Amino acid sequence: MFLNIAYITKVNIASLNGSEGTGGNLTVMKKISNYNGDEFAYVSGQALRRYLKETLMQLGETISSVDKDGNPTFKVKIKEKEEFVDLNKSIDDDLKKKMFKEVCDLDLFGYMLPKGGRRWSPVKVTPLVSLLPYKGEYDYLTRKKKVDNDEEKSGNIVQIEIDTMNFMRGNIMINIDHIGCDIDEYTYESKKILEDTEKNQRINILLDAIKNFNGGAKQARNLEDISPKFIVIAKQKTGNPFLLNALNVDADGNINIENIKEALQEHKVEDTQIGISKGIFANEDDVKKSFENVTTVANAIDHFKDLLKSDK
Repeated sequence: MFLNIAYITKVNIASLNGSEGTGGNLTVMKKISNYNGDEFAYVSGQALRRYLKETLMQLGETISSVDKDGNPTFKVKIKEKEEFVDLNKSIDDDLKKKMFKEVCDLDLFGYMLPKGGRRWSPVKVTPLVSLLPYKGEYDYLTRKKKVDNDEEKSGNIVQIEIDTMNFMRGNIMINIDHIGCDIDEYTYESKKILEDTEKNQRINILLDAIKNFNGGAKQARNLEDISPKFIVIAKQKTGNPFLLNALNVDADGNINIENIKEALQEHKVEDTQIGISKGIFANEDDVKKSFENVTTVANAIDHFKDLLKSDK
């Protein structure tokens, strides 16, 4: 069973993912181009996974870290005491069980351990790509220079590329069956580690993280909200993100309704929920008339909580 979560968010003024430095006083953001040469703002899948992990941490979950030497590690309770695990040593079944139960990102996002053992990620993400072209806009800041003489005080003007008043789309695919289970990559044998109540709780907190999704570069001075503003969630048997290319917004802020209708008609899904935020899209009323039971984004996400209970 999979949850196919396709969403659109709105960017006001942001530089969400920095690109490789070009030298000089210019800070560029990541962009991709289409065949016409138009450039579109782009947030990598690696960055989005990091933002999602940090959102989980903000919600009180434990995530993995690195030690002072840069090696991956995580902290678990051993004999009523929290200790960092040395991953340069092989981990036994008991430690793996603790790892699954106490460190949510290793279960949700997979891992590759130094001494053998790896896990596919049950949560897969597409990069976030803007729907309207980059307009070549900049923000500016001053980088001060330290000088010995007060009369020589000065600063360098730095240009920061920013994306403005744009929409971005992305897709998150969750393999519900693999959460809380250790999967053999050769035989595909599934070994259950989390109990159903623990697995339900993990799915619920992941959905809460998607609902409250936040992060991005330059947040100290260009704080931005990347949480979904329009969302289509389908419960389905396969991991095909068929909704991704169905999401489009034109320059006037209208969601392309017909594309979504056709995509849903062509793919058999077990359950679908659509959520939309007020005051973001020009054809909000048309969206509500075109689909049954359109609700808020939060309600659409909450509908899929406690999946294991609802399937019984």
